[in-house]
Amino acid sequence: MFFKNNILLLLFILIQHLKIFLSKLNLFIINQIHKHWFQIMAEKFDFLEELKKGLLPDTSILKKIDSFVDALNKHLKKQKIVATCVPGGSVAKGTFLKDDYDVDLFVKFDFEKYKDKDISKFLENVLSNYKSLEKLHGSRDYFQVLVSDITYELVPVIDICDPKEALNVTDMSPMHVTWVKKNIREGMQDDIRLTKKFCKGIGVYGAESYISGFSGHVIDILILNYGSFLELLEKAALWKPKVIIDVEKHYKKNEVLFELNRSKTLGPLVVVDPVLQNRNASAALSLEKFDIFRKKAKEFMKNPSRDFFFREIVTPDSLNKKAGKNIVIAFGADPGKGKVDVLGSKLLKAFDHILVAFQKNDFLVKESGWEWDKKDSALFWFIIDPKPLEAVEEILGPPEKIKEHAAAFSKKYKDVFTERGKLHARIRRKYTKAEQLAENILKDKYVKQRTKDIELVH
Repeated sequence: MFFKNNILLLLFILIQHLKIFLSKLNLFIINQIHKHWFQIMAEKFDFLEELKKGLLPDTSILKKIDSFVDALNKHLKKQKIVATCVPGGSVAKGTFLKDDYDVDLFVKFDFEKYKDKDISKFLENVLSNYKSLEKLHGSRDYFQVLVSDITYELVPVIDICDPKEALNVTDMSPMHVTWVKKNIREGMQDDIRLTKKFCKGIGVYGAESYISGFSGHVIDILILNYGSFLELLEKAALWKPKVIIDVEKHYKKNEVLFELNRSKTLGPLVVVDPVLQNRNASAALSLEKFDIFRKKAKEFMKNPSRDFFFREIVTPDSLNKKAGKNIVIAFGADPGKGKVDVLGSKLLKAFDHILVAFQKNDFLVKESGWEWDKKDSALFWFIIDPKPLEAVEEILGPPEKIKEHAAAFSKKYKDVFTERGKLHARIRRKYTKAEQLAENILKDKYVKQRTKDIELVH
């Protein structure tokens, strides 16, 4: 009995040691796998470091901006206006891209003195000496001036410390800059720049109504929430509509969907503004651009490439290559002058109208798109099946037994016949070739009202 007990005890001890050994072996194997995986991932994404360096802006531009701001502040003081000009946007946050940025400046007017006054008029008077001055209309008029090849966008705001004091949505913008600068961690500026470049490359950057993509402010929040570009894309690849980002934890879980006005949560992404909790910073984002970002994030994480960061420049040659045996019809559309968002919206409406015209006339549009750099004419392009349409088309009418509708149909069309109890009519097509319709589009009243000039370029 004693011998049997000793054997059992020895077996128990051996089993325990074996468990410890296997546990350590398993941990070693897991560590080696993790080490190998991280090494592979590092090599897979190593080009991003070089890309980040290439996006670093020339900081010498900041001296020119500071000089302009100092001069404007002296002018404000000279005219005894209680206001201060400060840098805003990506320049103030240190997240602007090399050779691709806007210089936003906020002119902050004293709350008590100017809360009931038209601060846009005050700023316009101060800037009146600049020959390049251009007034832009918005919720509050703002201005653009060109000085030493730099375009400054000057936005008048009321100087506030509490978002509840805001008289206009723009009054909170300087607070967004303060929030980002307070919460941003080392290296995040690079990741914000990388995310902007990625969004530009896949065509989802910009909250303007004609783009309905990601604003710079939303990208700031996303990076501060997820920590880095790669972590954002890893999570975004798994997104489903109604993603909630509440970096300041203003709400509990999905509470925000019930607390915010329903109109603010209709979109696929709800980014609670860290400064003003009753605002969805990503309300302008469309489902289309959300899906593109999600899809491209998944593709990038699977097969990372520089190509994602550089938008293909559409040219007649590239369209011909893309079209193959199909035909290409392209229009050059001059939007004229005005506020970028307004011009872009008009161009989008003109493009959609042309697309619908091709489709309504039974032309098979295989692919279409439009490009605009906010400076020159926009390019509307359509790749269409080359096969000419039949000269005569058949139109389906009402059932023969519905006498009133049948009589009206027969009166409207000449060549009417009955088939399986329903009326049909044969009519001659106005256009059998897409090129014929394209020529007529140049005279289209709707298109001409939304463009300064339009011409066929292909």
